[in-house]
Amino acid sequence: MTSAVHTFQEAELLIADAVGDVIEHWGFRKALGRVWTVLYLAGEPLSASVLTERLSMSSGAVSMTLTELQEWSVVRRVWRPGERREFFEAETDLWKMISKVVSERERFWVRSVRERLEQACGLLKTLPNEEGRVALQKTKLLLSFAQLADNVIDRFLASRRADFTGFGLLEKAHRTGTPDRR
Repeated sequence: MTSAVHTFQEAELLIADAVGDVIEHWGFRKALGRVWTVLYLAGEPLSASVLTERLSMSSGAVSMTLTELQEWSVVRRVWRPGERREFFEAETDLWKMISKVVSERERFWVRSVRERLEQACGLLKTLPNEEGRVALQKTKLLLSFAQLADNVIDRFLASRRADFTGFGLLEKAHRTGTPDRR
């Protein structure tokens, strides 16, 4: 193995583990981030066997991970003429990926919280005592935060874009190949 290949593989695993940690922090399995990252970094679609080798994962784990990534629409199957194996490539539009997760997971969670708080307010309104009145006031405050979160999610998704231009971070990374470390 050449020095350049070894260096690339070392960097690839560092990046895959870093993204895997972020994905795991968000409540997904780390393997999802690792497999997506290797596909994202690749200059061409890769087969499951290549992913298995590069990430030192079992073929079953890679297969399950690819299936889940396809369900989230962040990896797609690619056919190569004359090849019997399946190949996969990563979605590279970060907005599509983030908005899908926000839409299907965070929006559901916020609305679930909101509905339960509304239900609790209805119950607390029926209580004639001071304890019920105080709890109702505090629950209404919590409900206002849940409503705000719901509105923020709706506006974020309706914008159909994530504009980071004001931060200057991505522009510098694209120009120089290195992120701004403020």
